[in-house]
Amino acid sequence: MSAAGRTRAALAVACAAGALGAPRPTRGDPPEPPVQVVDLHVDVPWQVHFKGRDRRLDEGHARRETLVAGNYLGIVLPIYLPDRARPEGPRIEDADAVLATVEAIVAANPVFLPLGAARAEPGRISTFLSIEGAGAFAEDIAQIDRFIERGVRLISPNHAKNTRLSSSATGEPASFGLTELGKRFCERVYAKGALIDVSHISDAAFADLVPIAAAHGAPIVATHSNARAVADRPRNLTDEQLRLIGRSGGVAGLNFHAPFVNGTSEADVEDVVAQVDHMVRVAGVDHVAIGSDFDGGITTPKGLADAAALPALAARLRQRGMSRGDVEKVFSRNALRILGWRPAGGSAGQQ
Repeated sequence: MSAAGRTRAALAVACAAGALGAPRPTRGDPPEPPVQVVDLHVDVPWQVHFKGRDRRLDEGHARRETLVAGNYLGIVLPIYLPDRARPEGPRIEDADAVLATVEAIVAANPVFLPLGAARAEPGRISTFLSIEGAGAFAEDIAQIDRFIERGVRLISPNHAKNTRLSSSATGEPASFGLTELGKRFCERVYAKGALIDVSHISDAAFADLVPIAAAHGAPIVATHSNARAVADRPRNLTDEQLRLIGRSGGVAGLNFHAPFVNGTSEADVEDVVAQVDHMVRVAGVDHVAIGSDFDGGITTPKGLADAAALPALAARLRQRGMSRGDVEKVFSRNALRILGWRPAGGSAGQQ
């Protein structure tokens, strides 16, 4: 079975696993089981590969014990290619090296299921891959195929700077969105069965991507971006972008970096809840997910110090009146749907 096929099988099991679908308790019933989490962006590979952190994950936001305490069902581990990886910028070979680090992290932590595992297991966390900052693939866009074949599901054409594929939300002002090469790259990603991650691309690049995604019947995904109307940062999404994500069947992953939560250097759980409220109201409850950005050099909100705090956020949303089913959508179901997407007419493993 191909990596894509194994991932599909694992997702099918994960959707039916554990507490998903548990009914809301009535008076006299035992407490609700914790809501399971599928997190679309956790930067532990960056910490291990570039910052020297131990692969056994005994420090940081996403430690072994915090992931278990947070009731994580799935985690997306990004192959992050820093703009400054080399003086001339990252190379495709750097993506191979970071992927090897991801494989070592998964192997060193029995709590993780192997990449592409065929089925979920109670008490273990399914692992998935993304690429953050794929500008190096401008060297040879066909090289992205082998990463998708190895299970990469989400790919961003740039990180903080403009690349030969796309202008960045935080790059130098540019007169372009997706370059012509970038458009061909996005077409290729969709055709091969993966999705473009819009979290770091510019507004112009987002606009260029919309018709490409529509032509492939692909959902638009922002793995770790919030609402700009609540926190006016270029890395966040406008309301129109959130609506387009919703119409496409995509998701926006809630980012826990305080400046992206409320626009300041400090935030708390109530600020995070305000982001959820706005994103759900604009995009729809089927189109908001978790994309914590844990271990990505972020400033976490008070009350969300690490992955163990996710049940507290779920409880707060329930206290605010969100139904159990809607909390499950935001915390796992919507992300699982996106991770399971394949182009019409076949899967990446069948093409």
